[in-house]
Amino acid sequence: MVRPMLVLLSVVATGLLAACTAENQGRTATPDERRVVFLCDRGQSIAVRFTGETAWLEAGAAPVELQQQRVASGIAYAGGGHQLRGKGPEMAWTDSAGATRNCRDQEWAMRQPQIQPPQASLAGTAWRLVHFESSDDSIGIVVPPRAERYTLRFMPDGSLALQLDCNRATARWQATPTSPQGGSLVVSAGPMTRAMCGPRAMDTRLARDTAAMRSYTLRDGRLHIALMADAGIYVWEPLRESGG
Repeated sequence: MVRPMLVLLSVVATGLLAACTAENQGRTATPDERRVVFLCDRGQSIAVRFTGETAWLEAGAAPVELQQQRVASGIAYAGGGHQLRGKGPEMAWTDSAGATRNCRDQEWAMRQPQIQPPQASLAGTAWRLVHFESSDDSIGIVVPPRAERYTLRFMPDGSLALQLDCNRATARWQATPTSPQGGSLVVSAGPMTRAMCGPRAMDTRLARDTAAMRSYTLRDGRLHIALMADAGIYVWEPLRESGG
């Protein structure tokens, strides 16, 4: 009788020890408990564990206990100087310092289709030269005589029509938008007329520089075309057709 009793006591002690160990390692989540990770403004994220009328906010070294508040719609919790209020996947979190951040359920947000911003396109646009900006301080900004007679027309079929003072030229263009403001640009020069446009005309220079065009940026309603090797920037404004 002594040996069976010892075995029974050993089993009971082992069970109690296992129960105590499990309790020390962390409790088991109850069926009505859920944990949600929220992505917030300013690159911050928080986790909230909802259990009945209590919410545990995990935003620092130790969880903060918040109690459910009565509201007309949505949910609200407050405690420890923090407030949570929201509806559906949206949550506004006010921390103990009084700063409020808008947050979204991370799992919900990851399921939403990603909306891409519109890309900057040159197709179908026309521009008039404003000036040339040299990277050489000794040259600076250059405005040729009759600047209004320098125009670019980006045709949707990839052709480029240029009015260069008293001359005309054609070329081929290809742009790859990389942002809503601009992208890369490659121009392949074509034929050009050879009339003499007078002193300080930039027709020949601009025709030559088309082969060095490497990128474009749309900023403040103007088109900025940069040349390779930081050789300068041609600045253009929208061409307004006469009578239009």
